[in-house]
Parts: sequence; C-alpha cells; structure tokens
Amino acid sequence: MSEPSKKDDSKTKKGLGRGLGDLLAEHDTDLPFLGAYGAVSESYEEGLPASFGQDNSNELLQVIERHIRSIFDGELSIEDESISIEDYFSASISEDSGVNITISGEHLPFVPSDLSSPSFVRGSLSEDRTLAEVSIIQWGIEARRLISRICEHYSITH
Repeated sequence: MSEPSKKDDSKTKKGLGRGLGDLLAEHDTDLPFLGAYGAVSESYEEGLPASFGQDNSNELLQVIERHIRSIFDGELSIEDESISIEDYFSASISEDSGVNITISGEHLPFVPSDLSSPSFVRGSLSEDRTLAEVSIIQWGIEARRLISRICEHYSITH
C-alpha cells in the first residue's frame, strides 16, 4: 500500500473554508436587529463618508480652549466666539460649521496632508508655509494633535 500524498490531504482541507455568503445561505438566518441602526443618512459634508458626524461649534471651541490652557503657559486672548495667541493663532466659530483655525508664522510645522484629516475641512497651507487655515468640525486625535503642534511651535519660536 502506498501512503496518501500531501497533495491529496490539502484537497480535503481546502473544502473546510467557507465564506459568509455560504454560511448565510446554509443557515438562512434573519437578522432583524440590524434594522435598529436605521438607514444611512444621505446628507453629509462634501468629501466625508456618510457616517461621519460633526460636533457643536460652541462646544468645540470650548474644548479647544481647555486643551490650549492645559498645554500652553503663554497669554491667551478670549472673546465671545474666538480665541487667539497674539498674531500667530486664532480660532473662531465658523458661519458654516465648525471652528476656523488660522496660523501664521515663519516655517510652520505642517504639510498639506496635516490639514486634510477626516476631522477637518477646507484645509490650506501657503506655498511658503507661513499661513495655514483649516476648519475643525469634530474633536478627536487629529484635532488634539494639531492644536498641540501649534502651541509647541509657538513656544519654540517666540
């Protein structure tokens, strides 16, 4: 008698793997609880996925202020709907949505992709890297990182 080859053994193992479609067809299970999540909203910010949300602009400005105060020792000017650090940084509530951020200074530590996170809209960086503008529409890791970098750069350059 001859031993079965490894080639024959692999054929039987190949049949074990099944995809989701095979499992659903075999078990024909109805999953009504998935309807509890509702339909996908058809309205969303241009360039953002339909599931992406947006924070309240007033609350977002307050969060930005608290974060700046937690990491920045310098003078911070606060008015009704805006925050600024001298002529270097300003944050104000946008007419459209979110909080508009403007940073101006020598050799800003950004590249265009830093201003194009899913939390940001309308990001732009001048060619000479002396002016950056972006609107933050949702607080998260990217927004926190951006504000931290702004404060760090200001501390180093001033």
